[in-house]
Amino acid sequence: MISFLRKHRQTLILSVFVIFLIGIFVGLGGYFFTGADNTEAVAVVGGTKLPYLDFRVRVSQFLDSMRAQNKEVSDAMSAEVKQEMLRDMIVNELLAQEADKMGLRVSDTELSLAIQQSPSFQREGRFDQNLYFQIVRSAYKTSPELYERFQRRAMLSSKLKTLILRSAKIVPSELRSEYLRGGGKLVDFEKNQEAFARDLQQKRALDSINFYLRQLSTQVEIRSYLDQRERGA
Repeated sequence: MISFLRKHRQTLILSVFVIFLIGIFVGLGGYFFTGADNTEAVAVVGGTKLPYLDFRVRVSQFLDSMRAQNKEVSDAMSAEVKQEMLRDMIVNELLAQEADKMGLRVSDTELSLAIQQSPSFQREGRFDQNLYFQIVRSAYKTSPELYERFQRRAMLSSKLKTLILRSAKIVPSELRSEYLRGGGKLVDFEKNQEAFARDLQQKRALDSINFYLRQLSTQVEIRSYLDQRERGA
């Protein structure tokens, strides 16, 4: 089946995480709240609950964006989007928790700039605070305070993603041997060198992230409640 999030979002990180996490959540039966009651959670990652409301808002926004592009949204497509959105949320929380342990932080200035630079909150190219409050409450169905806490968490996860990707280094001297080992012809190497280097770096980035996630998955308990929430349980 076509992976709709990967097809439409076109992000390297998401595609990697979806590939890795498919094997984790098959058969499994919040950022902002705690306690033993899981009735409001779509998943629990290492004791942190991911709110079902947040999940529903994300799914709804993504499906609405597809409809706005005149794409037909079938039941099968909607179900796949839900599964992949859940995986995306879980991966982000996994990485945010690890980033916390590593001492990574998102400053108030970084958070403020990210929000002010978002086109969604701008009028005529400038940040509009009233528009920001309006969209957060109507579209995201939350308060500015909780939205900013979520954004800080997402940015923290992104910082660790960036560090992992930067670890996928390519040494120029190895390009030729890797190219030949992959079946490339020496006569075409100069012509294809740049594109091959990009592909090789992407592959190494995928390998690095998948390896990192496999390690985390053995250390953190992950529970999904999506089926229960969808049944109203």
